[in-house]
Amino acid sequence: MNTEEVTDLPVICGSGTPKGRIRSCRGVLLEEVIRKAEVIKEEHNDTKKMLFIVSARDGFKVVFSWQEIFNTPIGGGVMILVERDGESLVDEAGRLELISAEDYFTGSRYVKGLSTIEVVLVP
Repeated sequence: MNTEEVTDLPVICGSGTPKGRIRSCRGVLLEEVIRKAEVIKEEHNDTKKMLFIVSARDGFKVVFSWQEIFNTPIGGGVMILVERDGESLVDEAGRLELISAEDYFTGSRYVKGLSTIEVVLVP
């Protein structure tokens, strides 16, 4: 899959406290992964009720809406990282990460140890 690169990305927690900086990272856009998965849309308006719950191995979870991923600039920065600061994250331990690079508080939706991406249709 095609990858995107982001450089000099500050990691800021929800309180506004800086938690570090990622010099460079490379990853696949979540939007591209969702398109590849061919999520079935049964009803015309299903995408308006669709959420993506991204979970880490330690139980940490973040949520994105379909509209946010496909209909706002945020979607252009939500990446499943395969490389961070020059080091591969792809190994037998499966240390993939996900970050929302366009968020103001990037640390709030920074998922380390990515385990699942769940598609949920809200009734």
